[in-house]
Amino acid sequence: MADRAELLARLASAVAEAPESQSLTWRLCDATRRLLGADGASISLDSQSSRPMTVCATDEVATVLEELHEVLGEGPATVAYTTREPVVAELRAPAPAWSVFAEAATRQTPAAVLIALPMLSGDVVLGVLSLYRASPGPLSEPLDNAGFLAGAVGAALLYDSSPPAPGDGTGWSDQAEVHQATGMVVAQLGIAVPDALAILRAHAFALDVTLSQVARAVVARDLDFTEPPP
Repeated sequence: MADRAELLARLASAVAEAPESQSLTWRLCDATRRLLGADGASISLDSQSSRPMTVCATDEVATVLEELHEVLGEGPATVAYTTREPVVAELRAPAPAWSVFAEAATRQTPAAVLIALPMLSGDVVLGVLSLYRASPGPLSEPLDNAGFLAGAVGAALLYDSSPPAPGDGTGWSDQAEVHQATGMVVAQLGIAVPDALAILRAHAFALDVTLSQVARAVVARDLDFTEPPP
């Protein structure tokens, strides 16, 4: 669990370093890309249809790879979404899976490896985080850690990003703590309020605790996103 707490702290710091002019979705996507040592990344979220909808791509190559999934109806991200399992595709292998997709991808982009990670919340697929590398080789984190980050990012993006409202099952003191903790994360990382709340929600989801529990830890200074976990 400490390793995963450290990953979440690193994700928060990476989001804080991203350009404020970009959307929260792009910042989370690019922060995860940097943490995992990929050259580019994209996110597609559940659109209540048979295929997820692309909401972010960090660069032109990632955009092309997403478009190929859409046009061809096949590829690693499609399989990751339907099977709920991570997919690692060597696009330049002698006999690659999804040969049509792999041929088009290698012809149109410099991508050599594409890793598709389902964003899971229990048994529910929130979407897919796709990462590519221009040279063969694994990500800088084990696949389990990469999948963990994908789920946390999906939760941060899909779950309501507004503070809890009266009548939603949280008490006044819990709501006050969430507001106070959000302000403290804003001060710690120098990010906007929605970004800070998204980080808190991702932390709660990933560690399987409530938002109020995370907020309480921040207010008590047991959790500080500027410091590595013990």
